[in-house]
Amino acid sequence: MSTPLPRLSIVCPAYQEEEVLPRFHAALAPVLDGLAKNYQVEVIYVDDGSADGTLVALRRLAATDARVRYLSLSRNFGHQAALTAGLEHAVGDVVLSMDSDLQHPPELIPELLECWKQGYDVVLTERIDSADLTWFKRVSSHGFYWVLSRIGEIEAQAGASDFRLLSRPALDALLSLKESHRFLRGMVKWLGFRNTKVLFQANPRAGGRSSYTLRRMVRLALDGLLSFSSLPLRMPIFPGIASIVAGLLYGTGTAIAGLFGGSPLWPVHLLISVMLGMGGMILFCLGVLGEYTGRIFEQVKQRPAYLLKESNMPPNAMPSRVATPPDHSLAA
Repeated sequence: MSTPLPRLSIVCPAYQEEEVLPRFHAALAPVLDGLAKNYQVEVIYVDDGSADGTLVALRRLAATDARVRYLSLSRNFGHQAALTAGLEHAVGDVVLSMDSDLQHPPELIPELLECWKQGYDVVLTERIDSADLTWFKRVSSHGFYWVLSRIGEIEAQAGASDFRLLSRPALDALLSLKESHRFLRGMVKWLGFRNTKVLFQANPRAGGRSSYTLRRMVRLALDGLLSFSSLPLRMPIFPGIASIVAGLLYGTGTAIAGLFGGSPLWPVHLLISVMLGMGGMILFCLGVLGEYTGRIFEQVKQRPAYLLKESNMPPNAMPSRVATPPDHSLAA
């Protein structure tokens, strides 16, 4: 009896990619054809609430390629939520995620799979800065990962991307983390599974515009910093301590000056020093309360990371916690 082929799932979020999707799938398909003898392959596209014809393009791809599955979210939940949706629906023994704008080269997939065969549960990729990368993007990216490595719980590297491979055990461990604000690059590093890294040169976008505006980049950076460091919650403690020390020194100095014939206003100065000390104590207490309140607040909401409006996934591939959406795979 022959051993069944391992299952490979490829998860590709897409937002406003109507123009690029056909070209991306045309580049991906030959790579998948070359893997057909060794893997059972499925491609899961996730439409992140696009307002253009992305969903229509996905329906067409699904109608012409039996390997294609798609999910369409009820609105734009963001790249990390869309990626999470695809990962939760993937059935593969090994799961690979990549963007659908052709900046993540499909021809690198066999190399990532070879690393998995060598026993690595996580295969990360690191982008090599290209000459056309703007100075702002280069400086901001390196600066963010430098700060995260210094104050966070993980070792972050500049050039990290969501182009990665996960074994089924690593993916199951990742999906067990029910965080509201998801920074998957950090969450994968936090897992601690045996990992390796592959370098790649990012291709130019095949068309359209990047959905990663400055606002989205700032939001992702905040999610990363706040998810993997409690330092921001503790920040009021440090000026609080400084205020207490300043108040004590100021009060001591003014009291001594008053006793030895200094300014007749020394009681006013003493009152100011007391106020500084009390303000420091208040900030200190707020820092401690913020540490606890912030953690409780994010935990108790328990909102889903995304909601589906349409999918052509088989019913047995749908997570039990998500209602099966209508099948519109034959729609125009």
